Formats: sequence, structure tokens, C-alpha cells
Amino acid sequence: MGPIPSFLGCSVLLLLAGLLPRQAHTITSFESTCRSDQFRCGNGMCIPLGYVCDREADCADASDESRSRCGSTTCTPEQFTCKSGECIPLAWMCDQHSDCRDGSDEAQCNKTCRSDEFTCGNGHCVQNRFKCDRDDDCGDGSDERNCGAVNKCPPGAFTCPTGGCISQEWVCDGDDDCIDGADEKQNCSAKAGGDLHFCQNNEFQCNDRTTCLHRTWVCDGEKDCPDGEDESSENCPTVTCRPDQFQCRDRSCIAGNLICNGQGDCADGTDEVNCNITAPIKPCNTTSEFDCGGGQCIPLAKVCDRRKDCPNGEDEPAGKCSVNECATANGGCMHTCVNLAVGYRCECHAGYKLAPDNRSCVDIDECETPGVCSQQCINQVGSFKCECQEGYMRVMHNHTRCKASEGHASLLLTRRHDIRKIALDRPEMTSIVNSTKSSTALDFVFRTGMIFWSDVTTKSIYKSPIDEGNEKTLVVKHSSVTSDGLAVDWIYNHVYYTDTHKCTIELTNFEGSMGKVLVEDSVDIPRSIALDPIDGWMYWSDWGASPRIERAGMDGSHRTAIITYDVKWPNGITLDLVLKRIYWVDGKLNIISSANFDGSQRRQVLYSSEYLRHPFSITTFEDHVYWTDWDKQAVFKANKFTGQDVQAVTATHMLEHPMVVHVYHPYRQPDGVNHCQSVNGHCSHLCLPAPRINERSPRISCACPTGLKLMSDGLMCVEDLYVPSVHSRRPIHKTTGKSPVSTTELPQIAHSEVPVGNATETSRPEGKPDGSKPSPNNNIVMIVLITLTGTSVVILLTILAYRRCTRAVNSMNFENPVYHKTTEDHFSLEKNVTPHMYATAMEEECANPLCEAGTECV
Repeated sequence: MGPIPSFLGCSVLLLLAGLLPRQAHTITSFESTCRSDQFRCGNGMCIPLGYVCDREADCADASDESRSRCGSTTCTPEQFTCKSGECIPLAWMCDQHSDCRDGSDEAQCNKTCRSDEFTCGNGHCVQNRFKCDRDDDCGDGSDERNCGAVNKCPPGAFTCPTGGCISQEWVCDGDDDCIDGADEKQNCSAKAGGDLHFCQNNEFQCNDRTTCLHRTWVCDGEKDCPDGEDESSENCPTVTCRPDQFQCRDRSCIAGNLICNGQGDCADGTDEVNCNITAPIKPCNTTSEFDCGGGQCIPLAKVCDRRKDCPNGEDEPAGKCSVNECATANGGCMHTCVNLAVGYRCECHAGYKLAPDNRSCVDIDECETPGVCSQQCINQVGSFKCECQEGYMRVMHNHTRCKASEGHASLLLTRRHDIRKIALDRPEMTSIVNSTKSSTALDFVFRTGMIFWSDVTTKSIYKSPIDEGNEKTLVVKHSSVTSDGLAVDWIYNHVYYTDTHKCTIELTNFEGSMGKVLVEDSVDIPRSIALDPIDGWMYWSDWGASPRIERAGMDGSHRTAIITYDVKWPNGITLDLVLKRIYWVDGKLNIISSANFDGSQRRQVLYSSEYLRHPFSITTFEDHVYWTDWDKQAVFKANKFTGQDVQAVTATHMLEHPMVVHVYHPYRQPDGVNHCQSVNGHCSHLCLPAPRINERSPRISCACPTGLKLMSDGLMCVEDLYVPSVHSRRPIHKTTGKSPVSTTELPQIAHSEVPVGNATETSRPEGKPDGSKPSPNNNIVMIVLITLTGTSVVILLTILAYRRCTRAVNSMNFENPVYHKTTEDHFSLEKNVTPHMYATAMEEECANPLCEAGTECV
């Protein structure tokens, strides 16, 4: 430490004596020498070198951003030069957000629609084909004006009386495709099929034939069906609410914790009647009022005016009026002492807060507040700084927010009869897939521009290039899968999906040629699914008898439930791969919540009985969450940290239910290493990412398609000659079929295997007579048979040993679909297979299983 300057000597002595307030950096800035990786400010303060010339003044004197040091800014060809001098990515131009300080990036934007688009009255652009289709696509109804006569449908299509066109195959299929259901009133009695029942026997099917409810939700006071028929007088002659709810005068039910909260949650306000709760004492405004105690406040001007205005004269204390306590030792305050008419108070500088002694000041850790920074928060003494991950940049006018530096984000939305793309940086909506029967789940591979979706009516999964959506290809065949949730592994090239009828979590490759059941035990009604292939985890929601959100490795290992309480109807889930958090919507509780990937640090983002009346799907990007709502029939967005600034992205009350929504942007699928890329990870069939538990966790795991089993080497698959013995592992109310191959068997369920073809053979219990009389010659025959058998076994083993020792190991006895051997390519498996750096995921879990409920060794 160098010598202390003489003009600071007295101050330092007084500070050590506790008589002067200590201020951050004051002494250190003058007596310290900055490190080589730091910059010394003009006032002597040290900051990291990375903070210099980052367009944010970190030094108190702004010397880190001086023009002499940073020079004039020259923007690159990939940047836009603001009139105020800043440089922003070209992708930020004309995106409906002012990123330049002067707003010049939004000043000269061409806001006219293309020639193949219709210009709405509100300035939005929609495809010409959306005009006069009896659907308010613009949001202001301008696309449905001046339509004249009903358009004629093309050959092979059925014309609905309302003007819509549907496929002739959809007529009399038991599903109302026309708005008025006219397609099901065309002498349909002669056609087999009748009413379609998409729901399980223990569920209530709403009139839209899409929504399925728990029977216990019918007549519970909450309208869960889009049209509210679950609470109609026909179904509910008497309505009673659950014990944890309050029943309003109009028979509707609200959560019990909303009673007497000062806000009318019932439509008739009956939840705030007869509360008889003492209102909390409102604190006085310390800058303009004096606290008499007991919640009574008087203006400061009435203090020490020789008139007692407080009940006990607290405003006229003897010997304390006109006394300045701050004149002596700063009143004992660390930072600032504020003299009052009676007494004094201590205050702290910005970035600090009062300690419990009301005199000392301690640093505020701003990073503890969710959302104070978009991505990375760095706490500093008296302040904080925000940083962005690679690919993102801080917004000029607010350095706490991060924005993607490239690409134009949009939304992909399934809408039952079509799939649409909605731009987020301009008012534009296009249709990318037309004439789907009941498109529901959806995902994409941005790298290849391929989209995948499920159809719950045809019970299939399809794929198509996003720019050629009508050229669809069948991935999973017709009538084999009923999937409400689908997620694409964009690194290892697999499709994961939930099946609500089989009650399974399954996967298949992009071609649909190799499928596998990953999870089938203790699964009730799986709904949404999301993937993190970089760390090898998959997450799914289950809204069955025990609603929950679970996760497991993408190979089916290390399964555990992460959200098990305060969850009723987890319709949609999504992953924030930047902040490592999972978001979900609950259609019963009307909330959006989030938590860490392991379920910790759970927070409620938004509760709304208006905008979250019946949410179905959710996605996230940058600082927002987007979700679909069946009641409003629209897509909404809100701040993902606070739930504030709720806005409608699409027009409300569209004709078709908005189903699954995804943000379409390259940063939603960050690059990762495909550890299976080299010779398919030496797996003969499926090579799957394993969950990242620690640094020594295996990166991949070999698996076998349905009908094959994995050999002991953990690499090769052979035909499975064994099937599980016949016994049910489903909940008693489930009667659907399941795959004969189990990969996540729970240990409490017995699993005996019997060879195929010998299932009718039974072993006789020891000591039980079989009804035949024993013969004395039986013992002699038995001895002879045992002797002959033993001799045969010895001879056979000798021959096998001789052949093994003399044979050159130079061939393979299986065909590897990934590696095709040629006649010149003979090698030894034992010699040439690359040794595993890690144990397999299954071996690791068996050796050291997670100590979590629901985690079992498979």
C-alpha cells in the first residue's frame, strides 16, 4: 500500500473511528493499482477491460467511453448506422421496435404489403387467399368486407353454407368441419362411423370434439369447455364448488385464496362482502408526513409548531424540536443523515440499502431480482452490470435487455385445418400447410427448414419443407398414434412424441423407419413434451390423476418428477435454453409458471382469468412468453419475468382453435455436438443422447427399435425372442394396448419373461402329484438320461473351445444399417471397436441412481 495523501489523512482517521460515512471505492480508488486485466478510470476506480468502449459508462466520470479513447464508430456492412451514431444489426431495422436512440431505424420503413398479400385496414398483411374465407384474419374484419356472393369451392371439395370449403372426405366423418356442422347433416346415417369420441371413457368430451376434461371437472363451477357446456344447467342441476374454492352468487367458483383480497374476483363482487378484515396499516410518507403511530399521519409542517396534532403529542416532544442530530458524527449514519423536525433518519446511496440497525448500509444484490437483466447479471458494489450471451446484443436505450443480433423471429401455429406462420417483426401472416384435418402438435428443424406435426384425427405424424408445406410426407403411419405433444431433436435427428391413447413417450427417426417406446410405466395422460439435446434431457407434462411435470434422459434413463404440487392441467411446456428454465401453462389454474430445469426456484409469472382462460401451448424467446388460448381463440404474449404488458399477437376469436405455437428462429435451436455422428456411436440401430449428470456422464446410449433387444455389449441389437408375461401395468381405468417392449420398468412391478411359443407350458410345483402312478423303472431311466446328457455337453463344449481357439476372428455376424461392410473390410470387433470413454447411461444409473422420487434403475 502506498502512502496516504495528506489531504485524506484526517478523513481516513475519522472514517476508522466511525465518525464519517464510508463511500464505495473512495479510499480504494486512490490508493490501489489496477491489475493488468483492469482499466483505471479518471477518478482512480478499477473496472474490467471488457467494459471499456462497450457503449455503457461504467466509470463515474465516463472516462471508459471517452471519444479520445474509443474514437469514432464505424459500422460494418452487416450493421445499420443510426443518425445518433450507434451501430445496430441490420436485422433490427424495421422490426417495429426503435433500437436507435433517435428511432432512425424505424423512420424509413416500407409498410406496404406485397403484391400477393391483402392490406388490412389496420395495416397488417395477410395472404390474398385469406380474403372472404369467413375468418377474421386481419383482426379488424376488413378482409371479410365487400365479399359479395359465397365463393365456389374447387372440384372434390364440399361447400359449407357459410362459404368455407372442406375436403369431400371430411363429410360425414363424425367431426364438424363446417362452422354450422352442415358437413355432418348430409344423410350421414347411412355412413358408418357415427359420432367420433376422441376422449377416453373416463373423460368428458366438449362439443368441439377436441377438448377432453376430467370427469371431476364437470360441474365444479369453472367453465373448462370452450363453450362452457361442462357447467350447463343440463349437465349441472346443482353446482357445488370444491373445498378449496369459494362459490360466487352466480354459481361460479374462484380460488379460495382470492376471498377478501381487496379485489372483486367474482363477477358480482360477492367474494369481497362481509370480509370483516382490518385493513393493513398504511405507512406514512416519510418525506412529507410525520408518523404519530397507530397509522395516523400528519403533515411535516405541523411538527414542532407548538400545537399537539398527534393524539399523545408525539409531534411536540420536549427538548427535541429544532435539534440537528446529524451535526454530531453524521448521526451515526454510514452514508447520508437526513435531519427531521423531530429526530433524523439515515439514507443510503444508490445501490445500497439500510441494514437492520437502520444506520449501516449494505450492498444491494440486484441480481437476486428475476428479470433485472435479460440474461447474465453481474453484481458489483453499489451497482450491477448486464451481459448477453453469444449471438445477442444489448439494446441501445436499455442496456439491461438483450436482443438477438440476427434472424427474423416468427411464430409457427397449428390451427386444426392449417398451419400458419406469423411474423413478429412486421404485421404479416401466411399459411404454410393447408387442408390439415386436425393438426395439433408441431415442431421444426431450422437447419433444414423441415416442419413436423401430428394430426389427432388421422392419428399420424407428418413432415414437410416449410416453404413447400403442401408436399407433406407421412412419418408415422395412419391410425397408429394420437399425439398432443411433439418435439424434434435437431442435433441427433429424432422425433419424440406423447401418445395419449397408448399412454407412452415414444420416438422415431425422421423417416419413421425406427421407432421405440421410451417411457410407458406410470404414465396417465401425457400432453406436451420439450427437449434439451445439448444436455440430453426431455421434459413432459401429464394431466392425469396425479398431474405433474417429469423429466428423463433422452434415452429414457434417470426419470424423475420435477413439478408435483399446485398443478392441475399442465397443457403446454417450453424450455428457455438461455436461462435454463422451464415454463408451463396450467389450463385449470389459469397461470403461467416457471422453474429451473430441476424444478427448483419455482415462480408464478402470470395469473389471469381473462387471458389465461384456457391456455393450450406456450413458447418463449428473448424477454417474452407466447401462448395460445382457446377461450379467446388467439395468441398472446407477455413479459416472461413479470407477466406484464399482455398483448394479443393475433386477432381474437378466430374460427379455428389455435393449438400449438413455436417461435421459429435459429437461436431456439442452438448448435451442439452430435456424439453419434461418428459411425453412429458404434450402435447398430438407435444412438440416443444420454443425460448430462456430471462431467463423467456418458454422452450417448445405444437403444433398439421395438421388436429388438440390446446385447450385453451395449451396442448391438438382435431379435427379441422374449415378451413380457401378460399382466396389466396400466391404471385400472386405462384399457388401451401397449408395446411389448418395456424400457422404463418400475421395480415394484414384476416382469417375468417366457420364450415365445412356450407361453402355454407351466412348471409343476414341487411335491405335487400329477395324477400318474410312479414306476420303479423311472429312476433307472432318469440316471441313464442324465449320464448321456452330461457326456453330450462335455463333448459339445470341447468342440466349441477347439473351434474358437483355432478360428481367426475376422468377420461380423450381423448387418449394421449404418456401417456396411465390404469384402476387403474384415476386422475384429474386439480389437477395432473404440473403447468407451464413459459407462453407458443405464450402467451409470444402476451403479448410482438418483435419489429422487420416481427415479428407478432400469
